[in-house]
Amino acid sequence: MAWIRTVSRAEGGAELADVHNYMREVGGAGAVANIVRLFSQRPASMRRMIRNWELAMWMGDEPRATREWIAATVSRINQCVY
Repeated sequence: MAWIRTVSRAEGGAELADVHNYMREVGGAGAVANIVRLFSQRPASMRRMIRNWELAMWMGDEPRATREWIAATVSRINQCVY
């Protein structure tokens, strides 16, 4: 299994703290998911990843439940645990 070092919010400085706040605004949860933390070494990439997730899951006319179902189906087909 691959291992990628992540940077904590505390050691990441203001830019990473900003991205964590953005994730909390978008996701509505107190914690940042591990799949998102993988991008913590490059906060700008992390922000783009979160924005892409935001657009895929929250924008558009399809109900969120439909989009979640499609995402789960694609992950299952690809044998992705996330």
